[in-house]
Amino acid sequence: MNVFDPSRAVGVTLPHPNPLPQGRERESAPRTVGVMSARTAPTHEQETESAPRAFAKLRALLVPRALKNVGTMSPSPAPAGEGRGERLFAALLASLLLLAACTKEKPADPANLMHADATGVTLTADAPQWRYVELSVAALGPALPPLPVPGHVDLDPKRTAAVGVPLPGRVEGVLIRLGSRVKQGERLFSVRSGAFAELDREAEAARAQVAVRQRLLERAKELYELKATPQKDVLAAEAELKEAELSLKAAQSKQRSLSVAPEGDNLFWVRAVRSGTVVELDVFPGQEVGPEREKPMLRLSDLDEVLVIADMPESDVREVQLGETVSITAQGLEPREGTVEYISEVVEPRRRTVEVWVRAKNADRQLRPNGFVEVVVHPDTAANVVRIPDVAVVTQGTRSVVFIATSPGRLEPREVKVGRRRDGVVEIRGGLDQGMRFVSHGALLLLNQVDLSSDT
Repeated sequence: MNVFDPSRAVGVTLPHPNPLPQGRERESAPRTVGVMSARTAPTHEQETESAPRAFAKLRALLVPRALKNVGTMSPSPAPAGEGRGERLFAALLASLLLLAACTKEKPADPANLMHADATGVTLTADAPQWRYVELSVAALGPALPPLPVPGHVDLDPKRTAAVGVPLPGRVEGVLIRLGSRVKQGERLFSVRSGAFAELDREAEAARAQVAVRQRLLERAKELYELKATPQKDVLAAEAELKEAELSLKAAQSKQRSLSVAPEGDNLFWVRAVRSGTVVELDVFPGQEVGPEREKPMLRLSDLDEVLVIADMPESDVREVQLGETVSITAQGLEPREGTVEYISEVVEPRRRTVEVWVRAKNADRQLRPNGFVEVVVHPDTAANVVRIPDVAVVTQGTRSVVFIATSPGRLEPREVKVGRRRDGVVEIRGGLDQGMRFVSHGALLLLNQVDLSSDT
């Protein structure tokens, strides 16, 4: 079997496609196809332009002939000389493939297509990095709505009162439960106390003393009229009566200040100091109680209005104003409005949140103390901000940067002030203006190139 050697393919003489019978000669000279002749080798530019065209012409001429020859081949051994056309076709095809391989352009050096330094990256127009880098124009859009922040229902200190006992004693009976609604002056629980009996004794003693001092004064006046006693005795009796009356008044005032309802010699009932709901209860029968107790025995609060304490991120609290209306949502309830009443000036160090108080109407009593809610701040729909994809913002050290197109092919990082992030979009509060061209995708690739150039 003959094997074609491309190194020897300088000139190949091909017979005519339709050979004449033996004994006859063709008038025309044999054809010579030049393949990669050193003397006639075209330039690189000529090869680039002519090679595809020559390959297409030869393929159109030779492929149909080769398919025809293959279709008419006999499985029996071919006579001598009949396989010459097929061998020549294979030689020509191999030469053509070699020519096409030799005329391919060498790829450009990637190092010459991109230059990175500490201030940015420069890309040529045909740099392969453009397949991963996309430029966009910064545009304005409505401010992103803040996320709901968690909160809990709390009592209004102005509508809440603590209840204790004015005298030491032991609890006899309790008429209320946690969550009970009571009216002002209603009995809550009873206490049996020896100190209460002592108050009664003091009051009775003061009354008796007043009566005695009254009779002594009358007697002194009678004697003075009879000239049997000096006037100073009358004046002394009047002073002693006055003192006794003050003592009685003090004892009675002390009893009234207890806000209790006496029942029997040493039993009294503690009454509600205001109308409201029992929101805290720490009293039970048999319990020893006294006025020195630090924690109140119960607390009453008017729940017609409550406070919602929201833990708002410090990035969102700067847009909240006193008196602003917000939405409050509890599980299974329709949203209701509330008014911002207080904004703390201190950031909670662990969670980085700011405490915000929201006052809400609660006539239906659906907002229960200690219940969890969500607070939503309504954004300013009139304010527009620059909004870009969040992948366009990358972190360089402690800075948030966006790559800006400063000139054709030149991309430089610029520090920006980031606002809210939501659903793949981020607000830019500073550093990127409307109409500026920036890298919307591929910023991380550029940042890596800048960092690598800085390391070297």
